[in-house]
Parts: sequence; C-alpha cells; structure tokens
Amino acid sequence: MENIIDKIYSEAVKGLDEEILKNCDAWYNYVLNLPKGQQVVYTITLLNWQIENGGFHQYFFNSYGQFAYLTIKNLKLIGIPQRAGLLDAATHLVNEEYLIEDTFRHLIFNRELSKIVGFDEILFNKLNDLDDKYYSMEDENIFDFLEDYLHKIE
Repeated sequence: MENIIDKIYSEAVKGLDEEILKNCDAWYNYVLNLPKGQQVVYTITLLNWQIENGGFHQYFFNSYGQFAYLTIKNLKLIGIPQRAGLLDAATHLVNEEYLIEDTFRHLIFNRELSKIVGFDEILFNKLNDLDDKYYSMEDENIFDFLEDYLHKIE
C-alpha cells in the first residue's frame, strides 16, 4: 500500500517533464506553485534523498540546491528547525558571497558555482561535517514529521 508521502510526491511530480526540468525558472516556478502539501513533500523528500545518497555537496551539485531557501522554510513549517538549521548552514557555506536568491538559484542550476563543481576541498569538508550531523539526527525521523504535517492540513 502506498503511504501518504509517496502518494503526495507522485502527485507533485505528475506535471514535471523534461522541458520544465531543463529550465531553471520553469522548474522553480512549478515547485513554487504546487499546492503547499505537495511543495513541502517534494522539497523535503528531494533534500533527504540527496543527503542520504551523497550529502549536501550532492544536493547542490545536482541542481536541487536551487530549492534550498524554500526547503529551509518548509523544514521549519513541519517542525524540524534543527534540520532547517543544517541546510541553512550548508547554504551559507555554498553562498558565502550572499548572492541574491535568483542569482544563486541560476548558478546552482547551471552548475556554474565553481566551489561546488570544482569540489573545493575546504567547502567539501565543511559540508561533510554537516552531513555527519544530519545523519546523527536519527531520533528525528523526517518522514514522521512530514506525515504529521500532511495529516494536519488534510
């Protein structure tokens, strides 16, 4: 049986196609305009998959980091500010020049942020430290919080 998170995630990605995924603004606006529950599930699930499979560096390298600021808000919304804090710290490390969000999103999407695509060792090690903190939060199951949030908004 499909759980509520999988069901909502499937609904969220129904309208995504190659054309949208190849266009930074189209993809971002698609996610931004999803119903709130779908947007929350999509952004948080992507973050968690990326971190579990390769860490914060992979999240930014694979263009999903364009959703970092939105995902921070969504993590706080569902009640897990510690994970929001880790993503916020990672985002500040990656965006240490404090580029405006749109510029940052485009650089991440187009893989033009040299520290990420060039595997800057200092940044990579700092992000690895944040990965370790993320992995150590096992008592805080991200999917339990997502499920609770979804039941509240039904």
